[in-house]
Amino acid sequence: MAHTFTLTSDQARLDAIQFLERATRVLNGSARLVAHDDGLLMYVGVLFPRGLLDQTPTVIGLRVFALETPVQFDCIVPLESLIHRLQVAGENKVSEITVPAEVASLSWAAVTPPQDGWRRRLGVSSSALSGAAAEGVAKVATTVPEVVGESVLQKVRAEVWGSVIADHKRIPAGAAFAADALGFVTEKAIAVHTLDNWLRLSSKAGYVLVKFPGGTDFGDED
Repeated sequence: MAHTFTLTSDQARLDAIQFLERATRVLNGSARLVAHDDGLLMYVGVLFPRGLLDQTPTVIGLRVFALETPVQFDCIVPLESLIHRLQVAGENKVSEITVPAEVASLSWAAVTPPQDGWRRRLGVSSSALSGAAAEGVAKVATTVPEVVGESVLQKVRAEVWGSVIADHKRIPAGAAFAADALGFVTEKAIAVHTLDNWLRLSSKAGYVLVKFPGGTDFGDED
């Protein structure tokens, strides 16, 4: 039996479509849907390592939506199919949305960010995130034509998106890229939280969650 969910408003449906369409521009892949009681978490993978030696941080985008009726499920579905279901529901003025058929889980989708225990840190300006994202895109664009092979290309991406942004020693450029690409830089400052080797950027528009490779631990750093 297919899973279904009902958002609380048509505006929420449109917000979900916009979020997912933005995600397809950076990664035309899958979304993880986690419904628990009256909330639906939509996760999308933006960056993730592609091998044991790849040091790219796992960067995930998240939007949380309220549900009209409590349901519970956890599944991986194609982005394009989910967008289509949401669009058709609007066209037919149907509130209940049927979840698309599940697909194989990707590496990032198997990573569940922690819910509690986060420690608040100094925030970051939206302009700093947007600037770092643009700089990173430019670096990748100028380097890629000169490299050969997928492994070298991924190494370049890992170096660019894994490096921290100026004046913010915790935030990798990949997090800035995700926040900018997913439309989360909608206010002057973005809240920053950490927990062990995790980092979270929080705005009114959504969340960027980063898991660093290895044993990174922020401890009691400022």
